[in-house]
Amino acid sequence: MAQVSQITLDNVTFAQFRSDLNNSLNALNTGHLGSSRPSSAVAGTIWLDNSATNTIAMKLFDGTDDLELFSINTSTNAITLPSGVSITETDPSAIPFSIALG
Repeated sequence: MAQVSQITLDNVTFAQFRSDLNNSLNALNTGHLGSSRPSSAVAGTIWLDNSATNTIAMKLFDGTDDLELFSINTSTNAITLPSGVSITETDPSAIPFSIALG
């Protein structure tokens, strides 16, 4: 798990500052990956939930709830949207696109 209890850096000794900074950068670098929302989350924090086997879900904390944006099956690389969510293109001159992982 790459999460920290706070992203801010307190006025501490250099060694502690360096450790806190490295931990915060690691949490940001890994997308706050963990099995639950990081305790440092505030409204607008995006984090990755790996609590389900072979699945990583991207979630947005809105200040109250964790809203799932999508999930990725790490065995098949399939992306799944939450039920009730769909993507549509309304611009007839838009170029179709696809998402490929792998």
